[in-house]
Amino acid sequence: MLSMFVTQLPMLLVCLVGCVVVVVKWQQGSRGSIWALLGFGLALILCVLIPVVQTGVQHWVMQNSEMVSQRAAVLMSVSIFWSLMRAVSYALLLVAVFAGRSTSSATAA
Repeated sequence: MLSMFVTQLPMLLVCLVGCVVVVVKWQQGSRGSIWALLGFGLALILCVLIPVVQTGVQHWVMQNSEMVSQRAAVLMSVSIFWSLMRAVSYALLLVAVFAGRSTSSATAA
């Protein structure tokens, strides 16, 4: 499990810094600040949950002899779920980029 945490370390650090920056700059931020905090927060939670749950699922599948034949399907399903959750975190960050922007087509020169 430790090696799985190590692989999450760069993302964990970026998410921590992102959360801190959003909180520190909260007053200067736009409506996108809440979306950014949600996106970085979800990504941060996933950095911890993915290794823990992945290790638990692997042990559960290996200990249940009737599940061994379905191991690939179970692990693939869990991986798809994590991928979807990562996509949600990126979608929240994308909303943060555009939230609070004016919709006028005039640009300042």
